[in-house]
Amino acid sequence: MDFEIFKTGILKQPFDDTLGYILIYTLPLLEGLTILFLLIPRMQYYGMLLSLGLMLAFTTYVGLALGGAWEELPCGCGSVISWMNWKQHFWFNLCFTTLSGWGFYLVKLKRSSDAGDVTAEGVPA
Repeated sequence: MDFEIFKTGILKQPFDDTLGYILIYTLPLLEGLTILFLLIPRMQYYGMLLSLGLMLAFTTYVGLALGGAWEELPCGCGSVISWMNWKQHFWFNLCFTTLSGWGFYLVKLKRSSDAGDVTAEGVPA
């Protein structure tokens, strides 16, 4: 909710500032698109796909951090989950990644079943 705190948190992460600045502007855009797509029924498939992709990316990042990929791990988390340590954060993310994957699967099933409900108009078969 506070862009300056978000920006500072991203730039403290153990990757190049160039990537940091890309993330600072693309993450909120992708998160906003995800929300928008989830609210539009015919775009829900893409919203769930974006949600799953974002959760997979972030869970992978936390998993790599736990695996020792970087020496120092500053937390850039928002206030809602700032009380969690990295291990708790990983499990939290894994649960929501699983939920996102399940939601994507259900939307995909619904989408494929809806495709069979459409009949062609015009010339009889």
